[in-house]
Amino acid sequence: MKQLLLLALFIPTLLWAQDDSKYLAGAVPLENGKVVFAKEINAPSFSKDEVYDRMLDWANGFFSEDNNRVAYSDKAQGDIAAIGQTNLVFQSTALSLDRAEMNYRVTMECEDGKCIMKVAGIRYEYNVSYQREPEKYTAEEWITDKYCLNKNKTKLNRGNGKFRKKTIDFIDEMFASASAALGVQAAANVAPAASVVPARTVTPAPQVPAKEGYVAFAADKIPSTLLQILPESDMQVASAGKPDTKETSAEWKGTGNMFGKSIASIVISKDSPVYKEIGDNGTYSLSFFKKGENGDPWLVIDCRKQGETAEGQQITIIGEIINVWMK
Repeated sequence: MKQLLLLALFIPTLLWAQDDSKYLAGAVPLENGKVVFAKEINAPSFSKDEVYDRMLDWANGFFSEDNNRVAYSDKAQGDIAAIGQTNLVFQSTALSLDRAEMNYRVTMECEDGKCIMKVAGIRYEYNVSYQREPEKYTAEEWITDKYCLNKNKTKLNRGNGKFRKKTIDFIDEMFASASAALGVQAAANVAPAASVVPARTVTPAPQVPAKEGYVAFAADKIPSTLLQILPESDMQVASAGKPDTKETSAEWKGTGNMFGKSIASIVISKDSPVYKEIGDNGTYSLSFFKKGENGDPWLVIDCRKQGETAEGQQITIIGEIINVWMK
């Protein structure tokens, strides 16, 4: 009888361990060092336009809540991009709520008979009771195999393992919802990014004359150390059409990747003359200066506008990075 009782006590533990196998080695895929969850949804009976229309309808519904929005759509190319935010709830009781805010980007490339979805740019904010400011992590430093599994890759770490599990579960559910929009029953597992058909070839930006006194960087080769100090610099935005008209109150939001293009995002006032000058597809420069100092900028990023989203009087502009110059 005692043996049966002991077995009954161990069964929940064994089932829990079996459930965890889904989240172990390889469950969080990497693409060029970045966490990228990818899913190819096949719908062979639909044309490119039909796939696009269904996915855009789905995206407008799925990303309709606060801080979620469709940021870019182009029917001719079949491209859709969205910005998402959700709360990952780890534990909820009458006395406490343990959760983290997760921000992410989704891209959808619609073609004849299929849609390729990718989720990237995952970031977390986690409130800790004994700290005034929330802790912030990126997926690359928090939920990858390197940081989230034990040495033998047989167990999740206690602290960040819950982030990995909830992230995978959320993305599985989102892919399942998108698949249903195309009338497809989703597969159980998320495909690694490397197994998905590569994005279409991107035409390189034309070469421009070197900027005197500056060193050029490829858009996808900006050193991470430079990106980390951009929020601490003063930023100035100027349209290529009217470089003397400048905006100094815009907010830097960071870099990323969208449909194979390196992008930069800023938030600017709807009433800004620079915003009005940039228009629909204009080019503009982001100049960065040392805090409180005048003179030449230490970094200049030239961009071509790709899309925007509005939130009240503020506009988030997404621009393709076409040149990077450092003094």
